Amino acid sequence: MSLPAAVTAAPVRSAETESTEPRTFRQVIPLSDARPRLRVLPFRAGVHPGSEAPSPGQGGSLHLGLFDSRRAPAADLGELWLFYELHPGLGPHRVSGPVHVRMSVWLLPDSPTEGMPLAVPGLVRREVAPHQGRSVAALPYGALREGLARLGAEGVEAFSLAHLFHRRFRVMLELCSGDAVLSCDETEVELYDVGGFGSLYQRMLDRLVRPDAWAQASRLGTRGLSVAHHPWYPVLTIGMDKARLYLEAIESDVSQHTTHLPDPRWLVRVGLYLELLTGLGIIEAVRAEYPDLLSPEERHMLETAPALAPIRERLDVAAWREVWELRHIAAPSRWWRRGSVGARNLLRKQRATLAFLETHHEDLEYALALAGPALGGTHEAWLRVFQDAERAVLRNAPEVFPELRALPARWREWVLWRECGDFEALGLGRVPGWLSRWVGDQDGVFASASRRYRRSMNAVARRARERGWMDYAGDECVVREASLIESFLTKQRPRRPASSLAWSFRSLSREHSGACAGYELEAAPA
Repeated sequence: MSLPAAVTAAPVRSAETESTEPRTFRQVIPLSDARPRLRVLPFRAGVHPGSEAPSPGQGGSLHLGLFDSRRAPAADLGELWLFYELHPGLGPHRVSGPVHVRMSVWLLPDSPTEGMPLAVPGLVRREVAPHQGRSVAALPYGALREGLARLGAEGVEAFSLAHLFHRRFRVMLELCSGDAVLSCDETEVELYDVGGFGSLYQRMLDRLVRPDAWAQASRLGTRGLSVAHHPWYPVLTIGMDKARLYLEAIESDVSQHTTHLPDPRWLVRVGLYLELLTGLGIIEAVRAEYPDLLSPEERHMLETAPALAPIRERLDVAAWREVWELRHIAAPSRWWRRGSVGARNLLRKQRATLAFLETHHEDLEYALALAGPALGGTHEAWLRVFQDAERAVLRNAPEVFPELRALPARWREWVLWRECGDFEALGLGRVPGWLSRWVGDQDGVFASASRRYRRSMNAVARRARERGWMDYAGDECVVREASLIESFLTKQRPRRPASSLAWSFRSLSREHSGACAGYELEAAPA
C-alpha cells in the first residue's frame, strides 16, 4: 500500500542535518501590545483600590463617589480612586525616559439628547501625582466642586433635585512623555451628594408631621402631646435611622475601601429612587393641605426636569392619600390618667405603619426597576437593609413609643418583647401560638416589626427575582435565622428577667456602626 503523494514527496532530513542546523524562533507581537499603554482597571464586585496593597494584582477602580455638600468648602471632602496599570512598551517602542499621567474630567448630561459633555475647569490635563506608591489617580471632590462652580448655573445646580442629587462624569487618563500622549483610557463614574439623601424624609417630619401633630393637639385640647404621638412618627424616624445605618456602610466601602457590599452603587441607587418616589408621592398627596413643602423652584423641577420624568410617571398619589388618612392621634381615654394618650394610640401607630410600609414597598419595586442590575450580588445588600431596620427599631423604641412610659417596667417589657401566646406578665404562662392567634392575639412590638418587615422584604425580593432585578438562592432572600430580633428571642426563651431590655438601648449611640449596634444588642441583657 503506497502513501499519498503529498506525504511521500516530503523531504527527509537526516540526523546530521538536524543536529547542525541552528533552530531559531520568531515571536510576532502585535504593534498595539508593543507600544506603551495605560489601562484603567474597571470596577469589580467586592474589589476596591485598597485591595491592591495586601493582594497585588487584585485592585480595582471605584465607579461611585460620595461627598457632602453641607460641609464647608475648606473641609476635606474626600476623593475618588481610579486604579490603573502602565506598560512601558517592548523593543524599539519601549519608553526609556520619564513619563507622567494626566487626568481630564467632563460633566456628562443626564441623557445624550440634553447636550454635550462639559469640561470641568481645573480638571483638564491635571497632573496625577503618585498616590502612596500605587498606580492610583485620585479625583478630589473639593477640586471638582470648585470646577463646577466655575461652570456657572450648570455647575452650581449639578446636584439639585432636577438631577436626582447625582451626576455622571467621564474621566480620561493619559500616559505622556513630555507633551506627547503615548496612550489613554477613560471610564465613567457617578458622584452622589449625600447631603441631599434623607432631605425629603426630614422635610416631611419637620414640615408635615410636626405641624399636623400640633394642629391635632390643639383640636383635642390635650396637654403633653408631642410629635412622637403622631401615628406617622415611628415609621419616618425608624426609616431615616435605617437609611443612615446602611449609608454608613456604603461610605465606609467608598472612603475606607472596606467590603460590606459587593456593589455599593446599586444600594445607593435603590435608596435614592425609593426616597424620591415616596417623598414626592406624599408631598403631592398632601399638597392641598400643605402646599409649601416644595419651593417654587423645586416645583418647577418636579414638573419639567427630564431626569424626574420616570419618577413623575410612577408617583402613586392616590395610595399615599389613603395612608395620610391614618394620621389621626387617638383621643385620650377618660380612665387613662398616667399619660396624654393610651394604648389605643399604639394600635393607630401600628395600622399607619403597616399601611405606610405596604405603599412604600410598592414604591420599592419601582425603585428596583429604575436602579438597574447590580454588578455584584444583591443578597448581601438586602440582608444589610433588613438588619439595619431591626437595629433602628431597637435604637428608637423609647423615642417613638412615648405611650409606654406610663406603664410599669415589667408591663413595658412585656409589650415590647412578648410573642403571641406569651401571658407570663399576667401570671397566665404561655399558650400555643396557633390558639392564641385564633382569639386575636398578636406579637409584641419588636417581634411584630421584625416578622412583618421580613415578610414584606421577601415578597418584594421574590417579585424582583421573577422580573430579573435581583438574584438570590433559596425560597427566601431573608431567612428567619438572619434576624437579630429572632435570635434574641430564641436565646431568651422561655423566660426573660424583667430588666426593661428595650430601655437599655437608650445608651446606644447613633454614631455606632451597625455591627456595634448588633453586638450591644446581645450584650445588653448581661
